Amino acid sequence: MQQLVIAGAGPAGVSAALYAVRMGFPPLVIHNGYGALEKAEKIENYYGLPSPVSGKELYENGLSQLATLNVPVLKDELLSITYDGEYTIQASEGSYHTQALILATGTKRNTLSLKELKKYEGNGISYCAVCDGFFYRQKEVAVLGNGSYALHEAKVLEPLAAKVTILTNGKEPDFSLEELGSIQLEKRKIISAKGENSLSQLQLEDHTLFPLDGLFVALGTADSTDIARKLGLFMEDNHILIEADTSTPLPGLFAAGDCTGGMLQIAKAVYEGALAGTRAVDYLKSKK
Repeated sequence: MQQLVIAGAGPAGVSAALYAVRMGFPPLVIHNGYGALEKAEKIENYYGLPSPVSGKELYENGLSQLATLNVPVLKDELLSITYDGEYTIQASEGSYHTQALILATGTKRNTLSLKELKKYEGNGISYCAVCDGFFYRQKEVAVLGNGSYALHEAKVLEPLAAKVTILTNGKEPDFSLEELGSIQLEKRKIISAKGENSLSQLQLEDHTLFPLDGLFVALGTADSTDIARKLGLFMEDNHILIEADTSTPLPGLFAAGDCTGGMLQIAKAVYEGALAGTRAVDYLKSKK
């Protein structure tokens, strides 16, 4: 079992790792690629950069720093995290266990592009199968997404719902059909949502109606806020609420970077990461 795992290798995650390893607690860093930084063509407003660099270059520089300090880094997709006195991290390639955890995987900017989205959020549209699956016992539900995260959410719903369908919204699935089991697959695009007081139908690209009782959005990969919801953390405006020292109500769980809101800037992420790394080490020392 690891003493400390950091989820994310952007500015917040790398900063947390650098402080933790220098305090004698080398973490395991798990990441799934560049994230929002990949879209940054030029970064000019961060201290110490003599000339603009791309977000991708900055990300790779961070990974190189970790390699220099022999910090173990794994590229894997996080699917879920549970807590029962220690943290169990379920990822695409395996499971990991840790006493302390720092969430620093950022926050997603992608969601379902429907004008009716806000109307049905909380009334048929959910973002957490673990949180809300119970309310759809023996009902027909769908999961929106085409990757491992969507398949994972569908598997959570499978023993509860009468029928589960993965809607890829026009994309090809990134998982094999053999993995579906009893789960259905629908590839047509969604053009609108319907229902009087709660979601009851989706209109597909050929104008056929797809009946359902609930839709669970699982686009892309699970980020820090997806994980936080499943752990029951307090959220506000899709951000994790943290204390001034980056701690959360769960013991040994900290969050840093874009997932905590505020200025979505590298400088803020680096500061919070440094704080989370030091506080996580303080927590681990107190456990000895």
